[in-house]
Amino acid sequence: MLILGLTACQVDVEVGIGFNEDGSGVVTVDVALDEQAMDLAPDITSSLLTEDIEDPASGWSYNEPRIDDEGRTSFSASKPFSSPEQLESVLAEIFNSDDVFRDFTFERETSFAQTDYRVTGVVDLSGGLDLVTDPELTARLGGEPFGERTANLAGALEAVTVRLVLDLPVGPEKEEVLQLGQEAQRITLTGQDESSAAVTLRWVAWAAFALVGLSILIAVAGYLLERRARVRSIDPTITQESLARTTGPAAAQPPQRRLRLVVLNPLGVLFEPADDPAELLVAFAAERGLEPDGEEVQQLHSQAVLGRITPAELWSGIGLDDDPAELTEEFLAQYTVRSGARDFVAEMVRRELPVACLTNDVSSWSSALRERLDIEGVDTWIVSSDVGVCMPAPGIYEALRRTTSVPYEHALLVDVAVEHLDAAQALGMSTALLADTRPGDGDAPGHAVVTSFSDFFRRRPRT
Repeated sequence: MLILGLTACQVDVEVGIGFNEDGSGVVTVDVALDEQAMDLAPDITSSLLTEDIEDPASGWSYNEPRIDDEGRTSFSASKPFSSPEQLESVLAEIFNSDDVFRDFTFERETSFAQTDYRVTGVVDLSGGLDLVTDPELTARLGGEPFGERTANLAGALEAVTVRLVLDLPVGPEKEEVLQLGQEAQRITLTGQDESSAAVTLRWVAWAAFALVGLSILIAVAGYLLERRARVRSIDPTITQESLARTTGPAAAQPPQRRLRLVVLNPLGVLFEPADDPAELLVAFAAERGLEPDGEEVQQLHSQAVLGRITPAELWSGIGLDDDPAELTEEFLAQYTVRSGARDFVAEMVRRELPVACLTNDVSSWSSALRERLDIEGVDTWIVSSDVGVCMPAPGIYEALRRTTSVPYEHALLVDVAVEHLDAAQALGMSTALLADTRPGDGDAPGHAVVTSFSDFFRRRPRT
């Protein structure tokens, strides 16, 4: 990472740690530089993140630079962790040091009618500029990180702000603002969830009460049947033992997740056709006499759904110079609502189960589609061009989690793309593949497969 030794420049480093209920989560790193810093270091894009982070095998998802509302250039990357033990190894990769973030613990305690969460850790920035300079480069420069002695060391340290943002499964986020050179600070964040535990305990209490009552009824019924059989000198057709065997408690089942959010990819699930939009753009241009290159169209579409180019620039890049608004309207006119989609969303609303949409799309196109096709009942729309990251990168799923405040393990994603479902499943979400036909033997995709919305409401056969 590169730091500018001038007090006129400002570099903000935000490290976000989002926790799930089981101690897993996502680490997000965002580095923002003001215009002076970017002018002094035009090659900062290649300097800010190491080759290890840019390598897909590292597990980091790297987002291309973007300009935020304050005119700063922002670079970000994210990486999931599966346990509190793995968290520290992920944090150590940020400053390439085991000492900056250490002794992080995640505690979850469940007591009567409540669940308590507690996160503690130490952040030590006393290493100062050594944390953000390259040791090998410093050695080659005679021990000076910038090639010459830094005249204003305090100013150079103040130019770098480090923000640590902790997000527990319940309660508000906690932010700590730190400076390079600052001594070790212990960070503590607590949260408490009472409502879900109380509901569960009430359910358990009623279930236990009902079970006791049922046992008494079974015993009384068995006694009466046996007594009547003895009076009539015949064997009873139903004895107490057989009655208990047929109506007693079922074999214990493994605990199931509690579904709190249904997530749909509108392109393919709510709207048809389910083809890749880039392929539809190629066909659209071919109908107008062009012979576009498929890879170039794919790249242009990827830039558009990330919010880096406008629809007008997309159409121009494809080679269509007609009015961009008319081209967009004609292109979107080919989409229709999938059979049963409106009824499915309405049924979720009736069951008081929130519905969200997660999609790789241009924001204005997504808004036009949902307005033209009259889709109601969706509580949340997460569109890639609004957040600057596409599926299957973890960042867009994290945007969904933070917006809805629903942990991954309580959400179900329905999509037509297996790679989107694979990434969601790795984060802990339940998944369902909406396909035209069921897979044959040996072709299982690793996800539940449905061929229509009615599959969600079919009763399972009794065993």
